[in-house]
Amino acid sequence: MTANKPVDFIDVDGKCPFGYYQEARARETVEFEDRTGIWIAASYGAASKVLTDEETFPRFLPEEIVTDPKYVRTVATPSFLQGEERLKHHKWWLQLFSPKELRRYRAEIVTAVVSATLDEFADQGKVNLIHQFTEPVADRVIAAVLGLPWQDDEWMAELRRNFDLAERYKASIYLKPEESEQFAEDALAGTYRIDDLLRPFMDKRRENPDDTVMSRILHDEALAGWTEDELYGLARTFFTGGSGTTSVQIGNAVHLMLTTDGLLETLVNGDSELIAKFVEEALRLVPTNHYRSRKIADDVEFEGARLEKGQVIGALIASGNRDEIRYENAAEVDLTRPNPRQHLTFSVGVGACVGSGLARVILQESVGALTSRLKGMRLDISAGEPELTGSMFRPYTPLNLVFDV
Repeated sequence: MTANKPVDFIDVDGKCPFGYYQEARARETVEFEDRTGIWIAASYGAASKVLTDEETFPRFLPEEIVTDPKYVRTVATPSFLQGEERLKHHKWWLQLFSPKELRRYRAEIVTAVVSATLDEFADQGKVNLIHQFTEPVADRVIAAVLGLPWQDDEWMAELRRNFDLAERYKASIYLKPEESEQFAEDALAGTYRIDDLLRPFMDKRRENPDDTVMSRILHDEALAGWTEDELYGLARTFFTGGSGTTSVQIGNAVHLMLTTDGLLETLVNGDSELIAKFVEEALRLVPTNHYRSRKIADDVEFEGARLEKGQVIGALIASGNRDEIRYENAAEVDLTRPNPRQHLTFSVGVGACVGSGLARVILQESVGALTSRLKGMRLDISAGEPELTGSMFRPYTPLNLVFDV
């Protein structure tokens, strides 16, 4: 990529985008790309402003994303709530994942899930990390927090198969309507099948409340007045918002750890505080979500450019996280970095991820367990060279490890 040969955002779909991000940050203003039809906000400051100012740059509503109103339930989440209702719900999530509750989840759920999942392959000397660890851990923790049978492999596999139908549809939304219709139909059927799987456990908690999140969904005053369909949709949201993203982030963190000279040895000999600092650097450098698209609500001057109502702007989270103006040695892992949590990965403002605390706990416990239990852990290149794939969500795949038994 050179200055006299511009590269568009579309050109880095499925390819490593960090060179493109660096060029985009070097532009003096946000820039409109004809081929993609969006404005590019690549610096930390510009991306942060787009994510924070939801009056100027509002989110797309579910009915603006899908091709037919009947498919809204496949993409709807509480993040689409507005006004006072959104603030009230946001407060509910913060209570759900308060420091006290996070300590309980770590002690009673996350540590047990991570350990049990490691037990399944720790004596084999090799592992497909995504399929045997990151995906099961993320799904099982969410299931356990909700109060679902996370140790029932058959039940969990059925749940995951149907969630995958919804994820496949989300990846196809930008196809022509006639090309994405079958994906949409499959996803819609999948959401109803998930509700069927949840129903016995919802009914049980309705009659006999306990300390699970599912019970709180049914009984907390903050959700009084929600319809049955909305309550089931909220239960599904815990997986759609917290499982797949966390799975990818665990894998990306492990890849970063194993491809940075001396880092694995440092973490093996370190403590939980050092691992927590590494997790923040992994969140910053190799985030799951690389960008968010927002609408432009009205004509506005922004970052040296004139944006028009109805256009789209992309806040490049993964680019802002590597902004050389914001971070010293921005592209490097620095375990002494001040204020390590000040990155864009979980967004900012009222739109910040309310499940970020749980995600951090899962990441910290996963990295800690892997480094302590899998001695001599290294990438198994013979099973495939990991590459950064995807577009909005970017995992390193394949991700196979070998280790000493």
